[in-house]
Amino acid sequence: MKTKFSVTATHATQADATQAAPGADIRLIITGFIASSDTAGAIMTLVEDLAGTPVTKLQVQVGIGFIAHKLATPIVITANKSATIRITGTTACKANILGVITKN
Repeated sequence: MKTKFSVTATHATQADATQAAPGADIRLIITGFIASSDTAGAIMTLVEDLAGTPVTKLQVQVGIGFIAHKLATPIVITANKSATIRITGTTACKANILGVITKN
């Protein structure tokens, strides 16, 4: 079982694009992300299990502008944990997380 997903979030000061935990023995594999911000020094963060015990998997400085990246080596999220792309801004920020859901 492999199901593609794409989740987008928009907000003024912090956008969290979250793919929910998929269930027991099922994991998320992150294949790419897109983030934009209007803030100098803005940081995009990929977080596993944001609502539980957060683990930072990746951080990238975006600054004013955007980043779009397809990962050469996908990031595997622990089974039954959510994944979130978070970006901060002043008046406008967007986040998008891309990947697949797969059985262990």
